[in-house]
Amino acid sequence: MAVINYPPEEIYKSFKFRKRDSEHIILWMLTNNDHCQWSDFRQAPISFTESTLSKYINLLISKNFIARFVRGKYKITKEGLKRFHEISSTHGEIKRLNYPPEVITRKRNYEDWILWMVYNNSICKWSNFLEPPLAINQSSLSKKINFLLVKELVKRENKEYSITNAGKIEYSKMLKKYDLDRQSILNEESKRIDEITRKTIKFFADYKVDDENIQFRYLETILELDYDRVKSMLTNETDFEKIILYLMLNHPDQFPNYISLKEFANKYGIKQSKLEYYIDEIVDNHIYPIKFFTLNPSPEIIYYFQEYGKVESMLRTITENHITKFTFLNRLFSRDFDAFTIEKEVLEDICGYLFNNALRDSLRIFLPNYIKYLAYKIEAKVELKETYDKLDAIIWQNMIDIFQSRNPKDLKYQFMGQNEINYQVDTVLLELLKPYYIEKIEAWNKDCQQLIDNKDYYKALESIETNLDSYEDDRILLIVKAIVLCYLNRYNDVLALLNDESILSNKDDIIVILSHFLTAFSSLTIGDFNRALDLGNETVWKFPGHAISHATRGLVLAYNYFYKFNSEKAKQDQGLTDLDKAISMDSYKSNTALLFMLKSRVLLESNNFKESVELTDRAISIDPTKVDLYLSKTTILMYFNEYPDLLDLLDEMLDKFPEIEKDLKMKKASVYKLLGDLEAGFNVVEELLEKNPGDKELRSFKAYWYQYMNKKEEALKLLEELIELERDNGEFYDSYGEILMNYEEYAKAVEQFQKAIELSSDGWFIYQSYIKLGICFKELGNFELAVKYLKMGKEYTNKCFCDFDLKKKWLIIADIFLTDMESV
Repeated sequence: MAVINYPPEEIYKSFKFRKRDSEHIILWMLTNNDHCQWSDFRQAPISFTESTLSKYINLLISKNFIARFVRGKYKITKEGLKRFHEISSTHGEIKRLNYPPEVITRKRNYEDWILWMVYNNSICKWSNFLEPPLAINQSSLSKKINFLLVKELVKRENKEYSITNAGKIEYSKMLKKYDLDRQSILNEESKRIDEITRKTIKFFADYKVDDENIQFRYLETILELDYDRVKSMLTNETDFEKIILYLMLNHPDQFPNYISLKEFANKYGIKQSKLEYYIDEIVDNHIYPIKFFTLNPSPEIIYYFQEYGKVESMLRTITENHITKFTFLNRLFSRDFDAFTIEKEVLEDICGYLFNNALRDSLRIFLPNYIKYLAYKIEAKVELKETYDKLDAIIWQNMIDIFQSRNPKDLKYQFMGQNEINYQVDTVLLELLKPYYIEKIEAWNKDCQQLIDNKDYYKALESIETNLDSYEDDRILLIVKAIVLCYLNRYNDVLALLNDESILSNKDDIIVILSHFLTAFSSLTIGDFNRALDLGNETVWKFPGHAISHATRGLVLAYNYFYKFNSEKAKQDQGLTDLDKAISMDSYKSNTALLFMLKSRVLLESNNFKESVELTDRAISIDPTKVDLYLSKTTILMYFNEYPDLLDLLDEMLDKFPEIEKDLKMKKASVYKLLGDLEAGFNVVEELLEKNPGDKELRSFKAYWYQYMNKKEEALKLLEELIELERDNGEFYDSYGEILMNYEEYAKAVEQFQKAIELSSDGWFIYQSYIKLGICFKELGNFELAVKYLKMGKEYTNKCFCDFDLKKKWLIIADIFLTDMESV
């Protein structure tokens, strides 16, 4: 009878701080003996109980670590031997573990620490992260480990943590964030490459893959793809390797050689249906964040080449050079952009050099979509860098002081409307009605209009509703109530209110005229242009001599010109005739000024700078105390990039309207940024903070400026402080996410955007949060969640009340990324 080797005492004995590892003991026994019997494990010194031994033997058999070759006798498998060495390498004292270098632990990016540990130690236990030198606190460790588990970057088995294939890819990316020398990164990368290369060499030998170009492309691709992503469905990893080989064999470099699906399936021993399915999933459905382009010389032949591979990188360089050249020449000589010329030039450069000349016809078909794809990529990059931060939206939509000046109840529908699609109509135009009701309302209650003027709409609404039953002329109160509801963006409520019989059957002309104006106004905000126009026409027909009748139809036609509800009508009539009639009829100077302002916006939409500015100046001369007129002029100067004049106007406004200093100075800072003078803009923000040291909004603006100046750490620290002070402010989380996103830290940005959405579902910025969240998921390779959040972002963008150009920009951004995932 053979002598059985038993493990040393330090392996099988329990200690005060460590229980004995039953799996390790059994694997040790089978590694150090030819085989073992059941009774060998029951004897001293290891003395397993019947139940414990049964549990671990069955567990190890199920994982293919050991095999029962006859009843009651066991041997270790190849996988079990590998597992034993993994456990042995981490079993024992702390000093035997590898720990991340100081350059990584200097920053408390615990996810990076954990990834480093599981990559460099094969397996780790929970205690390895809690104990020195890492000493991660329990709550942080739990949060970060769970995040990595959810992302499938780390896996947990038998209370031990190890890295997945996806984790190895993420580890490689993570290293590049740190100030490691190039050789260190290459050394770390080589460990992963060596592991894959060992399997790949065997695969090449088994299937006689001898062409070095194919070998290189295969290895390059397999390093980027995570088998774990399809493992639950594609249980045979060799089949996965064959599918990748099929793509590599049918590369344009191989032309005229080509192997069909059927031929490949027969030659390499894989079901054709399985091959077809996974090629479709990888190439068309993008289950991996790697894009494959296709060339089709004939319906039966498809060649594949990878984005950022050697061929596509060279094609991209050539194509972008031609786009740049033609764009520059077109601007220089004011010529039309000629896409066909670009395609022709690119084709000449790549045929015979990058692609076989015989592929010319298929390349001619391929290039237009490829150029469009590149344009989307370029556009997305430019648009996002310009539009990432919501600071410009805050500044130029005049929202800086809104949160201090409004009752929280006023803000419920301030930015997200009651309908699926909402359109912003400037509520300052509601003041056109004020001269026609003010006397009656002040005779009843002088405070009501004061509340409206102070933008305390909820209190104004309470005041009206309290007195509706007691006031003898409740019809005028209903009109004022409708106006307040318009300020609150409750347009469905306005339409329901004005549908009241007492309004519809009223014989008082002014009540009917004001009601028609408000109904048309509200109809425009929900996109019901036909109803609005019918009311405008009806009002002019019934009351042709009243200024508000023409103002109503002029307003409807002007906003149709802005929003193009009816494109044909927008070409025919922009409302200028009706606005001119309203101006000539209205005896109230304040109304004349507002109508000139609206008319100037129509001219702005027509790109008529001179007349647009002249009309706004005329409006200001009529009512020089009306700040909205000056703000309208800032919009015009901004639109036409008249920055020096804009700075002069802002200085003039600072003298006249010191109560909105913060708003105006932030506009100045924004203009300095556009002029490229970041320091001047930063000084403006600093100056404001000196006057208002406790202003949290200003501190968040300063964080953005740090980002503009590429001071990442300062920007993030400032926002972290703000979040600590106000943990329920979703806007700060969103800003934090933006800055992380700007530095391409997408996984961390995701957490911040999700928190922002959780806290501020009705926030003015929330549509941007959804779109940015979708972009982050796209960059992280999770296309399913990317599409989900981009589409949700589009829904919220349509719902929001915001500047139309800003709305269009974000809808375009979302479409760019959706198209990117669907294209080619």
